[in-house]
Amino acid sequence: MTSRHPAIVRVVCPVPGVGLAYTQRGLNASACASAGYSPPPYSAFNLGLHVGDDPAAVHANRQTLEQALGAKPFWLQQVHGMRVIRVEEENPSDVQLQDGLGPKADASVSTLIGHACAILTADCLPVLMASGNGRVVGGAHAGWRGLANGVIESLIDAMQAASPEDCASGLWAWLGPCIGFDQFEVGEEVVAALKANQAADVDFKPSPAGRWFADMPQIAGRQISLALAARGLRGIEIRNEAACTFSNPSAFYSYRREPKTGRMAALIWRTGDQ
Repeated sequence: MTSRHPAIVRVVCPVPGVGLAYTQRGLNASACASAGYSPPPYSAFNLGLHVGDDPAAVHANRQTLEQALGAKPFWLQQVHGMRVIRVEEENPSDVQLQDGLGPKADASVSTLIGHACAILTADCLPVLMASGNGRVVGGAHAGWRGLANGVIESLIDAMQAASPEDCASGLWAWLGPCIGFDQFEVGEEVVAALKANQAADVDFKPSPAGRWFADMPQIAGRQISLALAARGLRGIEIRNEAACTFSNPSAFYSYRREPKTGRMAALIWRTGDQ
């Protein structure tokens, strides 16, 4: 049985044998004396080693997360690109690569039991996916650059390459907390970049400042559906967590709200319970 922690949210995944969770900042948790180890302004459950927090505090938070989930996170050094790492081709038992930052990539795929694909965010959209039979899982870091560059399509291709037979059972997707439609203000250049990869007029609305608000979950959902159709794969469900990181300072870190801030994680893994 896994332990409970106020900053860790377990998500019920309908796919057999798949675990899914995301973290919050743990700032106002009352279920324990401390919901994390990070001091201000990272209070309290920061999982990012690259943001200036005390590394010892981050490692303590990561150890707490691993113990609570009963799965070992595979961390990435995210660079807003489209490279996908296959966990089996790395050393999944050594998550301290490059001082714990992990390999430079923005998505990972795994068929191993007990090794979680981990995505760090603080406004960007985490996209987690699983085959319908639960035998291959993956996650992507999808900010606007990732959506424009095709990180979701790269993730689907990597999952299919890792196990085409399993992906033939269909793919299930979960879109985690990110900056909301009413808060994500962008310029014309971002709109153009996103429209070059499946975004539509309905995904944007004018802002009072004469710019545009963009709906990342809606863009990502369309990209997933079109990518699956183009590859002849069945889409099982796209589930949207629909929580705005910018508008909920007690629950989430937000880089746009506070440039010096921590990172949450979204994780998916095979549990082996099939």
